[in-house]
Amino acid sequence: MHIMFRTFAILPWLVIAAVAGAASGATTPAAVVALKGPINAYSQGAFVRQFQQARALGAKVVIIDLDTYGGAVNSALELSHFIKAQTDIRTIAYVDPKAYSAGSMIAVACNSIYMAPAAALGDCAPIAVSPMGDLQPLPPTERAKIQSPILADFEDSAQRNGYDPLLVQSMVSLNRVVHWVEKDGQRRFVDEKQYAQLLSDGWKPVQSLRDPVNAADTLLTVSTDQAIKLGLAKGSAATVSLLAQSLDVNVLATFEPGTGEQVLAFFNSDSVRLILLIVFLLSLYIGMHAPGHGLAESMAVLSLATLLGVPLMTGYAQWWEIVAILVGIALLALELFVIPGFGVAGLLGIALILGGLVLTFIAPEPGRSPLSIPRLPMTWMALRHGLSVVVGGMVASLLLCWWIRQYLPRMLYFNRLILTTTVGSESGMVGSLTNIDPSELAPAIGATGMAATDLRPSGSAEFHDAAGGKHMVSVVSDSGFVVRGTQLVVREVSGNRIVVRPAVVQQQST
Repeated sequence: MHIMFRTFAILPWLVIAAVAGAASGATTPAAVVALKGPINAYSQGAFVRQFQQARALGAKVVIIDLDTYGGAVNSALELSHFIKAQTDIRTIAYVDPKAYSAGSMIAVACNSIYMAPAAALGDCAPIAVSPMGDLQPLPPTERAKIQSPILADFEDSAQRNGYDPLLVQSMVSLNRVVHWVEKDGQRRFVDEKQYAQLLSDGWKPVQSLRDPVNAADTLLTVSTDQAIKLGLAKGSAATVSLLAQSLDVNVLATFEPGTGEQVLAFFNSDSVRLILLIVFLLSLYIGMHAPGHGLAESMAVLSLATLLGVPLMTGYAQWWEIVAILVGIALLALELFVIPGFGVAGLLGIALILGGLVLTFIAPEPGRSPLSIPRLPMTWMALRHGLSVVVGGMVASLLLCWWIRQYLPRMLYFNRLILTTTVGSESGMVGSLTNIDPSELAPAIGATGMAATDLRPSGSAEFHDAAGGKHMVSVVSDSGFVVRGTQLVVREVSGNRIVVRPAVVQQQST
């Protein structure tokens, strides 16, 4: 069934490709896969999926349309390895208008590079960026550790695709002086030591470019014209379509980033994550203290899924952080509904929830275990940033809870949603979101009442006191699911935990 579905999904593309190929007369099938914006786990996965779709269409050439300032080192390295593993497909990088940092790594991994007339390529040194977007210095040891696999990848790409290793490595590392010299029609890229020796043998700097090509205090970054002269780029084309025409290939399909990337960027912003965190904490508080209504629980699940799903797709959230949050919620529920009072389980649950949320703001450090103590300055800055967002969400949630308790009952429409009770001549709100679990109104053991909501096994129940007042309180059933309207009897009262069971079950057991 899965194979048939994929066949039918690809069939329209095959028909279009056949018609387009017949009309153009081009013999080599090709596809364009765009890689634009930040490079992270999400864009990496999207690129791989689109590349495989191009392969399924029968493309023998894939033009990678690059426009990026860079991104995560791990994702860039994995994309580079993926591209170099496609030995049956010719890969062409088209830089329009920029391929910096991780983008230059991906471009050099391709079989060949073409650039738009006013494009730029290079500058691939690892950097530390604060959550606010500011560049931060990297200590020498940490820089060397991150830089090592990048240099190795550039050297491997240079050997595969015919680039000079010294030239491409000067995109990554400082203190790599590169001279371009010539003699008798031969040209070579040499370092400072070799340069002095060759000058004495009659070699001269190539006059078409500055000497040195790259200085000790710079990272190689080249324009289109410079890249072509240095042999990094094979040519220039104003558009992808013109490039395809010059290569005499027939573009079967163009795969570009869709609305998913825009939606992901929106939900990954600090302001939206703060709002989602407030919604989650507020819904969790309401759901824990007034269970059984369903709306608060649903909002908590949706907001938490978004809070964790977005960083998971971009490579920030790790599986153990998600497990910690879920375990924390389970411990908090256990404390409220099973264990009397509020102690170690509740405090540990809160710590796991908040700690897990903070860690979703931190990207794993390259080459290190996700459980290791951070060593990079950018990791500590991300930790402080995540802590500020989570603490801010907590404070805002507490203020909203206070506002709900104080002012929501006085607002039109909302006051109709709040259950009230009458004790003597005074009325008040009990068991509602504005006055949760008042212990002074808790029914006694043996008191009877009625399930006001379905108990799953938690929910709300209505009890009567000696004065004829009605009390709506949160309860938990020790007999599993109980249908709304069932007569109940109180079996246990411990703090804010009231255990009930159907009155019929109680009668049968005595």
